[in-house]
Amino acid sequence: MEKEEFLKILPKLIQEDNQVKGAIITALSGIVATKDDIKQVIEEFDKRFEAMDKRFEAMQTQMDKRFERVNERLDNIDFGYSVIAEGIEYSIIKREFRLKGFDLELQIRQHFSDEDNYVHPDTTDIEIDIFHMKPNIVGEATLKLRDLDKVRIFIRKCEFLEKMYKQSFQKYLFCFKVDERIKQELDILLDQFKIELIVPKED
Repeated sequence: MEKEEFLKILPKLIQEDNQVKGAIITALSGIVATKDDIKQVIEEFDKRFEAMDKRFEAMQTQMDKRFERVNERLDNIDFGYSVIAEGIEYSIIKREFRLKGFDLELQIRQHFSDEDNYVHPDTTDIEIDIFHMKPNIVGEATLKLRDLDKVRIFIRKCEFLEKMYKQSFQKYLFCFKVDERIKQELDILLDQFKIELIVPKED
């Protein structure tokens, strides 16, 4: 008998012949999983997933430690760069002043207390990048100007110092690069508050 013919009459045989039905059930009993079989498989999968979770947790902990070490190294690099950059910046500023006929011992990163929060609304601390008395000089130094916020803050710093000392100051803004999009507005602002822009030239 062909397989196709057998499959056609099989449902009828199962309904009419208990012997055929019993033979089929006996044959399938070795194949079909019981509830206990399924339970055992699930438990095995749970164990495997639990082991995988532990391995992932161990890997995550190891990665976290590595990232911590990387961050520490980056912090050290940033600190080292700041020290070097500040030294280079100071030497360039001194050179620019010598070109103007000033050979001065400039004070760098001077701090003043602004109890009225005139300069900053959220802190009383004011940091002045370049400071000198007799001649009275105040300056701000930055690598690049992308907007005018820093300039406006510098203007308030100048006003604060002139009010505190009751004297006028020569004002200088040192910047290595100015974003062309703000150049026109920057020129107007600097002219209004008599601030000289110095863009150090490369040697």
